[in-house]
Amino acid sequence: MSNSERLPLSREMQDLQNRFNTMMHTINSNSKVAAFMSSSVGQYLDEHPFLALLLLVFTIMSAVPVGLFLIFAVITSLLACIGFIVMEGLMLSIGGVVLLCFLFGLVLISLVITSFLAICIVTFSTTMNYYHHSSTPSKQEEAADCSAISYPDDTESKSTLKKD
Repeated sequence: MSNSERLPLSREMQDLQNRFNTMMHTINSNSKVAAFMSSSVGQYLDEHPFLALLLLVFTIMSAVPVGLFLIFAVITSLLACIGFIVMEGLMLSIGGVVLLCFLFGLVLISLVITSFLAICIVTFSTTMNYYHHSSTPSKQEEAADCSAISYPDDTESKSTLKKD
């Protein structure tokens, strides 16, 4: 009974060994694998199978943490860029509001200065017109002055005649 159980198991093992050899032949016949195996590193790993197995296990086991770290780095970079864009937009908005307030203040100051200058101009022109009219004789006064200046003899003669 033990012989009958061993025979199928050995056939299965031989079948498995044949498939493994076929797979190894397919891998070794690949041009990239053949180029690597002909290099000095490939020959060294071929001579030291334990080191090759150690390197293979380390590479497979480190793929997950390295992949997670790369995903973390990419996500962090994306969030930093998005945060920078949001922060820049916030700063531009604050700057725009400050500029708007500053310009509104300038408008108010300009309005006050313009009003003050307009009042000064109106006051100055009114004052100048008032002093100009009071210092210059009116048309009636000019006519009376002109007749008095034009005919001084007549006024003197009239005044002397009235006295006599």
